[in-house]
Amino acid sequence: MKRALRIAAAAAGWMAAAGVTGWCAMAIAWSPSGPSLLTAAGACAFACAVAWAAAGPVPRFLRHRAVRSATVAAAWASVIAWFLLVPAPADGDWKPDVAQPASFCIDGDLVTVSGIRDFRYGASDEDIRPAWDERTYDLRALRTLDLFFSFWGPRLICHNFVSFGFERADGSMEQLAVSIEVRKRRGQEYSAIGGLFRQFPLAYVWADERDVVRVRTNSRGERVHRYRVASSPENLRILFERYAIDAVELARHPRWYNAVTQNCGIDILRTAWGSRVPTFPGPGLLLNGTWERQAWEDGRITPELPWTATLDMADITPLAITASDEEFSRAIRSRDIVLEASRSLR
Repeated sequence: MKRALRIAAAAAGWMAAAGVTGWCAMAIAWSPSGPSLLTAAGACAFACAVAWAAAGPVPRFLRHRAVRSATVAAAWASVIAWFLLVPAPADGDWKPDVAQPASFCIDGDLVTVSGIRDFRYGASDEDIRPAWDERTYDLRALRTLDLFFSFWGPRLICHNFVSFGFERADGSMEQLAVSIEVRKRRGQEYSAIGGLFRQFPLAYVWADERDVVRVRTNSRGERVHRYRVASSPENLRILFERYAIDAVELARHPRWYNAVTQNCGIDILRTAWGSRVPTFPGPGLLLNGTWERQAWEDGRITPELPWTATLDMADITPLAITASDEEFSRAIRSRDIVLEASRSLR
């Protein structure tokens, strides 16, 4: 029995060591400069060197188990330290849709936002007519918050973004959306593997609502769901100010996107709830495509309808496709479905 336990422990140790070595090799292969033959060769060389140090024929003075273990640990530590310390770039040949970060000027209750994206898109999001706006909002007129789910294929994950609604003097509403995205360089495409490593800086895109919704429904063929988030004016203002502070901080000190720890959904929750969101979220938080189902099961969506009817009511895709630019925000709100927030912002 003891021998079997020793064998199992040794096997678990070797598997853990192989996992760490594999992760380090992938980090080298997907270095921030981008994957290439050179980085792939470096990854292979690293893995081979670690395997040789751990179990290969080495000089006599390196054969002691403690020496081998220390050598391997030092190799792991050097890659992990490099991975954690390499800074996200502030400058680059960015794609046009993430080229200009927003800036903010606050004068009492008035906030002027510069760098609001208001693009027009053609058949794809590469066929664009760029436009950047500057708009002023009265935070006392902040009335609504909407949470969007944009599905491009899988149902367990999606892209989340929010839209703040400000009431005009005539009673109509003006929307300002915030979408947390990857900041891609020209010619660079999103990669699920690259999203786990340091391939993309993080970007806070402040945009006209028609821009961020229609690029998904009309150009990318995604399905978009919208929920009104029930919240007090006080909490809406707190959340808006937190987004603005995060955007300013990100412009000053760029951070890396990470598909697990720093992404569109997790950062929405972290902006609202801060340290209550763990550094390494569990599946319930990470699988953001399941949030609406969980809210429905918890009874936090009104009106209370069967699940399929709830999805139909939340789906704004056909409305967004056919709406005119002038009536876009009103058109996608022809039916309302409300999601009760489960936690306080404070």
